[in-house]
Amino acid sequence: MGEGDRGRGAGAGSWIRRRAAAVALTCVGVGVAVLHVLAPGLRIDGVTITLLAVAAVPWLGELFRSIEVPGLGRVEFWERRLEAVERAANAALVGDGPEGGAVDDTEAWDAVRELAAEYVKVRLELPSGRARTRRMDQVFARLVRATQRVRDFDAGALLGSQDAGLRLAAYARLYALPEPEVLDALVDAVTGEPLPFNQYWGLQAVGRGVEDVGAENVPFGVVRRLEDCRSRMRHAPDRVELIDRILEDLGER
Repeated sequence: MGEGDRGRGAGAGSWIRRRAAAVALTCVGVGVAVLHVLAPGLRIDGVTITLLAVAAVPWLGELFRSIEVPGLGRVEFWERRLEAVERAANAALVGDGPEGGAVDDTEAWDAVRELAAEYVKVRLELPSGRARTRRMDQVFARLVRATQRVRDFDAGALLGSQDAGLRLAAYARLYALPEPEVLDALVDAVTGEPLPFNQYWGLQAVGRGVEDVGAENVPFGVVRRLEDCRSRMRHAPDRVELIDRILEDLGER
């Protein structure tokens, strides 16, 4: 079985497990609600409504970011796609650094350029939507792996590239292998990044950079630029959440 087949099999297994868990929780919640109604002296009340709401929770994450549940308050749902993508990218970090063996830089660079070009092609040829985002997620995870194979990767230079694919390659490299000396330039590039997908992963790289260098060593100018970037965002909850997470880490210094 090839690497792609293993990935598809793992993804299918994960999907089946999530559905099984959702069905189980739904059945338990509905069953308890029915028993509550049928039991002598009981009637449909706030408890029953709450149990039915709990039964529906596994399915609501596909439709809503949060919902008010009587008796429970606000339930926040995880962004499942973002969680899955981060796991895929983190998996790509393992075992592919330059120290993993002799690597032909020319061949490694060719692989990075091909992936950068594939990303641009996907953006141009596919309509905006989940299918395109999923394809771009896959390209990014492969870039995380491929960029680590280039020994002399100049991420700082690529951050200013007019090629969106090469900028994404820089974000992928800095996501995998943070470089403290490039953090300031990375924040400049990310806060001015015109493409939402690129900006999302650029912010992920910023977060890793902050962790690597230590919040106490991050210039105050970085905080101001991130706050200014956040103030300009409107309909981008995923990126706003990332910036808030970074700023929270920086506020602890």
